[in-house]
Amino acid sequence: MGTFTLPLKKVIELEDGNIGLDDYPIFDEDYREALNTKIINHYWNQEIGQESIELFRFAMRRKMHEIMPQWNQHYEMSLLAVDPLSTVSVKDISSNTSTGTSTGTSANNSTSAAKSRAVASDTPQTALQANADYATSMQDNISDGSATSDATDVQDTEQTSTNDHEQTGYQGHAPMLILQARQAIVNVDMLVIADLQELFMLIWSNNDSFSGSRFPYYGLY
Repeated sequence: MGTFTLPLKKVIELEDGNIGLDDYPIFDEDYREALNTKIINHYWNQEIGQESIELFRFAMRRKMHEIMPQWNQHYEMSLLAVDPLSTVSVKDISSNTSTGTSTGTSANNSTSAAKSRAVASDTPQTALQANADYATSMQDNISDGSATSDATDVQDTEQTSTNDHEQTGYQGHAPMLILQARQAIVNVDMLVIADLQELFMLIWSNNDSFSGSRFPYYGLY
């Protein structure tokens, strides 16, 4: 029997395990049962710090909703894989991009004209008239030509190169780094349990009844 209030064991029996641990925020729902079991086992024999079960259940639910958002971050950080001897990580990324465009245009225009006449006469002493009446034969050659050329040359080039280099290591004395890593390790479950201490009376009960014998406990007078 409890001295002032009920021990947690009795509360769980009367409430079928419902003590306000069913809906608080937790980083992984699969871990809820494990954490609840640790809380119950730790305070199993301690008397609740409220005058009624309803007040205790309300206080437990309120407290868990207040503290778990912070402790959930600790749980998530504890899941990170950290190498205590990896204290320096340097990553060098360089990227070079070059773009060039060249355009060339050329135009050539040429025009040529030629005119020639060939005249043959059996009487070279006779002047040739404008109408060529006294010519034995005559041939006129007239040529007229033009040429035009246009040329356009466009070149567009782009070149990109990326260099990625990563170097890791550590600075300091290796045993000291390992010691510091060990000191940084915390038991988050026990931190949560410690925050719930204010909900109990700090009175321990084993829930056992003394012997019904007329002799004092352990049979001693």
